[in-house]
Amino acid sequence: MSAYVDRANGVEPSELHAELRASGCPVHRVDDHDPPFFALSRHADVFEALRAPQQWRNGDGPGVFVQRGGVLGSADDPDHRRQRSVLQDEFRPARLAQLEPFVLQVIDELWAPFREPGEGDVVPLLSFPLPALVIAELLGVHAEDRDRFKQWAEAVVAALGGGDLAAYEDATANIWLTIDGLVAEREAALDEGREPPDDVITTMTIAKRDGRLSHTEVRRLGHQLLVAGHETTTSLISLMLYRLAQRPELLAELQARPELVDLAVEEFLRFDSPVQGLFRAAAAPCSLGGVEVPEGAKVQLLYASANRDPAVWDDPDTIRFDRDPSRLRSHLAFGWGVHHCIGASLARMEARMVLQRIVAGFGSIEVVETPVPTSPFLLRGFDHLVLRWTPRR
Repeated sequence: MSAYVDRANGVEPSELHAELRASGCPVHRVDDHDPPFFALSRHADVFEALRAPQQWRNGDGPGVFVQRGGVLGSADDPDHRRQRSVLQDEFRPARLAQLEPFVLQVIDELWAPFREPGEGDVVPLLSFPLPALVIAELLGVHAEDRDRFKQWAEAVVAALGGGDLAAYEDATANIWLTIDGLVAEREAALDEGREPPDDVITTMTIAKRDGRLSHTEVRRLGHQLLVAGHETTTSLISLMLYRLAQRPELLAELQARPELVDLAVEEFLRFDSPVQGLFRAAAAPCSLGGVEVPEGAKVQLLYASANRDPAVWDDPDTIRFDRDPSRLRSHLAFGWGVHHCIGASLARMEARMVLQRIVAGFGSIEVVETPVPTSPFLLRGFDHLVLRWTPRR
């Protein structure tokens, strides 16, 4: 199959995934990419790889999306476990509940254009700024720096799809410089016996002082949390709006039964997984589905394809809010196992709160123009999504 990346970057990449699953070759070698890589499309294969972190490693080195000094989601144990232990309390539901008033305030402010009938690109109006502002608040970024942080995060994400590498390097340098300044402020407060802010930067600064994190790890963790903490939620919000605009009966169903919002978030995550699939490297030669994979080969675990696999899901290509809740939450949109997304609870909280506002606030929404998908083929979302809306009266 040719033009894998082009099709993966399309408005409906699920069509590619369905062909891969049905092809008789669910372990697909992507030869039209330099360097080539493999893609796993069936739920059974993706899940098996997630269950074997010793065989499927992150690590540094050449290949698809070369990384240097990966952290957290792009690190392996024992470093991954140590880094995660520093941050995990910051992302527990009880801790995130303290953030809800701020999230609600941001939604209220961003909702101003939607209080009257109108038309516009909902990505810059709502989908992008909400999670960007929330992750900046959680990290402890100064309010006056948040617009710049959003711009830097955009440059980093664009580079994943083959964008401007110089812009990526410049954005990364600026992110690190800003994190250095925030850490220095916390260091000064601690040295002087003052109480530092209660945020993620403070948590990492304390971990650096007691030897659990290096200075480089603090920089890289802040960078990863900023980008991963907003880009996928931006995509989820846009994709929810797109599907509700495509199928007005879904919006009507949620308006009639608003108690389904939590389940709807899970179904949207299953149906349109914002992370199409992350990469791992083979720690040793192995055989997958009858295909020989050499040591060091990069493999994309297609979470999105696994979440539409008819071997696991009934009626997988239909959005349904009547699925069994416990079964539905077993989707792979956030990965699984040791690398399950540390920010899953944050993404769910933001999605729930904004979907509640969408359901309560919109009378109708419709797609005006064909949306422009994001270019990094490991992600799924829109750079532009122009909708027409009327408020609910």
